[in-house]
Amino acid sequence: MMKFNLKGNKLYFNDFFFIDLNKDTILEYDLKNREEITDNEYRELIKKRAYSMGYFLLSSRDYSSGDLSKKLVSKYREKDIIKEIIDDFCEKGYIDDYEYGKSYINNHNYGRKKMEFMLLQKGLNSNMIKELLDECSDKELEEAKKQWVKLGNKEKEKKILSMMRKGFEYSMILRAISELEE
Repeated sequence: MMKFNLKGNKLYFNDFFFIDLNKDTILEYDLKNREEITDNEYRELIKKRAYSMGYFLLSSRDYSSGDLSKKLVSKYREKDIIKEIIDDFCEKGYIDDYEYGKSYINNHNYGRKKMEFMLLQKGLNSNMIKELLDECSDKELEEAKKQWVKLGNKEKEKKILSMMRKGFEYSMILRAISELEE
């Protein structure tokens, strides 16, 4: 049994951890007339709220499974429940890490190294990232050329350093320069 304190629509537990609930859920579990809930009821409440929050977040933009998992775990703490929810979203097609990675690569103007780092931060696995980056290797050369032109009349060394900070490999930068000079 877990003790709780109901204030408005927030269900507070012993350590300032709370769950926002709607009126229907409060009535369904008769929370106004109780001071404790069972572990199973607690897990059901967490699951309902985490599903609801997951749907809400996915309605506004795409998330990788890692990103959504981090967000939900930070709010609801129960990693096993969140993993189950993320797996369900993946099964239903609401989350597709491969498509997310492709979209991310197409919408961001970074080099291979930075893109790899950013996608790892988003929770994609390294094999998938390598596959995605190999598919888009032609785009990287074009992007390097654009960045070189965009940097304008700065010193060559400064332009190279700037591009390396954006994740372009030195060899890719030199290839872009040589193709632009032809």
